[in-house]
Amino acid sequence: MVLSDSKWVKNIKCVKGISNSEKVNPALIFDKYFLWGITQDDTPTYSPNRKDNCKVQHLERLIKYKIPLEVTSYSYLKNRKNSLPGIMSFSLNTKTRVIVNHGGESILKNSILIHPYYGFPIISGSAIKGVTRHYCDEFEIIDEGFKKRIFGNSPAEKESQRGNILFADAWPKNVNRDSLSDFFELDVFTPHYQDYYQKNKFPRDDQNPVPVHFIAVKKGIEFEFAIAPLVGYGKENVQEDLDLVRGLITNALKTFGIGAKTDSSYGYFEQRVC
Repeated sequence: MVLSDSKWVKNIKCVKGISNSEKVNPALIFDKYFLWGITQDDTPTYSPNRKDNCKVQHLERLIKYKIPLEVTSYSYLKNRKNSLPGIMSFSLNTKTRVIVNHGGESILKNSILIHPYYGFPIISGSAIKGVTRHYCDEFEIIDEGFKKRIFGNSPAEKESQRGNILFADAWPKNVNRDSLSDFFELDVFTPHYQDYYQKNKFPRDDQNPVPVHFIAVKKGIEFEFAIAPLVGYGKENVQEDLDLVRGLITNALKTFGIGAKTDSSYGYFEQRVC
């Protein structure tokens, strides 16, 4: 039993009382809190039948929070991120919904990569680098020497050699939006044979489908990508290499997508034609 005046209950009430007009840390709430609900006698209760409905309400409430960041402050942060010598930035738009870090640690089990302080969606540079390398391996469009110079050695190789190109995290081009719902929307997928996948039971039609609710980045969001040569790149035509890597990233995100559920058409990008 949880006491009604316990610190845990007071913290839950504090989070539950936040209005959509307040600026909060949405990443902290997303990763650490889940509101089952508070009963009239202030004792938290759990009900399996209310689980999915509570999760939907929690996610709907979460994406309505305001982004705790002014437009001018965001421009300052972006300028700092893009202040590396020789950095090249370019924009791509989400062609479909995107879910990066879907399997990350979260109290909701289904996560998504968002900025740890301000809550806007980000795409990690390591993920961008990984899918770009996969694209190069799959189609064999660059020689091994150039591949090592850009990406470094593969994990299977014994000798360690870093790549000479920095793949920065991709951020939204702009954040002049009212709430997180301008970036995110509620989504659901429905596994039909959960007992088969989790308990090694034979898949039968009498097994109930289990809807799984989560949030995803919307289609049509413009992201800014950035790459830069590391110190000691030691090549005169670095601009040509950056142009080539930019094309590789673009083609990789168009061809393979990025993040989770790419087989279900999530994670794909396109270049917007002005």
